Amino acid sequence: MRGGRRRGRGARRRERAEVPQLTGDTLLSVRNLQTWFFSREGEVRAVDGVSFEVTQGEILGIAGESGCGKSVTSQSILRIVPDNGRIVGGRILFRSDGSGATLDLAAEEADGALIRSIRGKEIAMVFQEPMTSFSPVHTIGNQIIETVRIHQQVTEQQARAQALEMLRRVGMPSPAQNIDQYTFNLSGGMRQRAMVAMALACQPKLLIADEPTTAVDVTIQAQMLELMREIQAELGMAIIMITHDLGVIAEMCDRVMIMYLGKEVEYGAVEDIFHRPQHPYTRGLLASIPKMEPGRVEIDPIEGVVPSPYAMPAGCKFHPRCRDLIAGVCERRDPPLTDIAPGHAVSCFLYGGREEVA
Repeated sequence: MRGGRRRGRGARRRERAEVPQLTGDTLLSVRNLQTWFFSREGEVRAVDGVSFEVTQGEILGIAGESGCGKSVTSQSILRIVPDNGRIVGGRILFRSDGSGATLDLAAEEADGALIRSIRGKEIAMVFQEPMTSFSPVHTIGNQIIETVRIHQQVTEQQARAQALEMLRRVGMPSPAQNIDQYTFNLSGGMRQRAMVAMALACQPKLLIADEPTTAVDVTIQAQMLELMREIQAELGMAIIMITHDLGVIAEMCDRVMIMYLGKEVEYGAVEDIFHRPQHPYTRGLLASIPKMEPGRVEIDPIEGVVPSPYAMPAGCKFHPRCRDLIAGVCERRDPPLTDIAPGHAVSCFLYGGREEVA
């Protein structure tokens, strides 16, 4: 545990010395991110070497089973990892409007002024369950107004007008009334709209949506996705869509990263992932989607269960559940991420890297 902490501080000092600048239309570049948790039971490598990029105006989907590291990845970007976790390696490069340069968010203090100036203004988040994410003792209006006033030099009346306008834009039925209500006065769909309104109040460049439709029914889900698509097009912002629902990924996203036990296993355009999946885990996820056939429903589930985070298998983390296991290879080391086509990469020994196994 102490060794991990020393590594984390050392990494921040080295990275602060020289930050590579992002080029082109790249807005966010996550490079070899490692976020680990430390407890009496042991060390959990929740995110263990993940890399991806987000360009301006695109929607990137991050998918995988529960416990694969999706939410911890988003928490790392915003620097809101729980107290027993820390970023021990990697970079989170972000093109900031405030400083006019590329920042390495992983090298900054989580509670520092710089991160606080970015969090909520340039990078915002829609949390999975608004009932627990909102304060129950403040109205939704108070919380949206506070967000606006933290990041903008406006009066309370001006901030309230902005909050009303955003509630109207996200489709709240009676914004003038809803703004003074508490979360327990609102339905699940209204709470989710209020959460989106607060996230978009300062018109961020990047919106992270962590399972934004999990707590609502399918009708509200469709409305929420359409709302996010409309506002994304209007503001030109980028979105990271985190979900276990591949239907949402197919409908919303431009590119997809599939994660398993803290690692990226496949990365590519949404068309490649759905029509030409290469990793056995990706194929398993797609096969697990129920298929309606005349007189029956076909499901081909992934065999086995997700291993305990305190007893991770050696080698490829998916090999105990893999139907394409290469005996003597997959159990010995992690496969490298291999480019199999432009913009399409897979971490699997089926596509190379076996010769590196001693």
